[in-house]
Amino acid sequence: MKISNDAPGHILKRFDDDMRKLQKRVLKMGRLVQEQLGALHEVLVENDEERAEQIIEGDRSIDLLEVKVDKFIVRLLARRSPVGGDLRFIVTASRIVTDLERLGDETAQMAKVLVREYDKLGMCNERSSLTEIREMILLLGQLLEQAMDAFRHQDYRFARDLAQGSAGACEELEQRLKAMMSCTTREGADVSHAVNLVLILRSLDRGLRYTQNIGEHVVYLVTGKDVRHKN
Repeated sequence: MKISNDAPGHILKRFDDDMRKLQKRVLKMGRLVQEQLGALHEVLVENDEERAEQIIEGDRSIDLLEVKVDKFIVRLLARRSPVGGDLRFIVTASRIVTDLERLGDETAQMAKVLVREYDKLGMCNERSSLTEIREMILLLGQLLEQAMDAFRHQDYRFARDLAQGSAGACEELEQRLKAMMSCTTREGADVSHAVNLVLILRSLDRGLRYTQNIGEHVVYLVTGKDVRHKN
């Protein structure tokens, strides 16, 4: 099913309106998570402790929106009994909001660590670990934006590449995560720095996986094929 202003209407206009509402709410949730990642990047640029606390508190808004979307989906399924492409769209929306909520959690978790350990993460490959993390957060935010655009436009090609790890900044982010992780295991590495760095890197890695999951969900939406766990 393709949602657009000029698409053929459903027999029940109210159902068509409900589907549009669902799409808008999923996209809104995506924007909230993007804003959280953008705010986290700014925290690392400006060392703004107050902004970091706002990110942690802002995760609650994402959680509440997930609950709201879930309830909307349950009512939609109960009232309309959708089939075919309509049902596939609803399943896709449900899966995406779950991954967005998890990504929001990881963003809040990074903020919690960074607000305590700002400027205490040491060096990696002769660069500040903080600088590397800041740049990786920016890459993750860009990937999430592209993933949500793929959902909005049902862009199969980009979604497939994202799911396979070959889209946009996926490969660069993967390589930089591996390089940073190697710094935590080097002989002589400061244990406290390493522990905090690992926590952040794991959150970034999970965030990348959740974003790639969105690509998998869009592939399912467009083709009906479930490609999860096949990489």
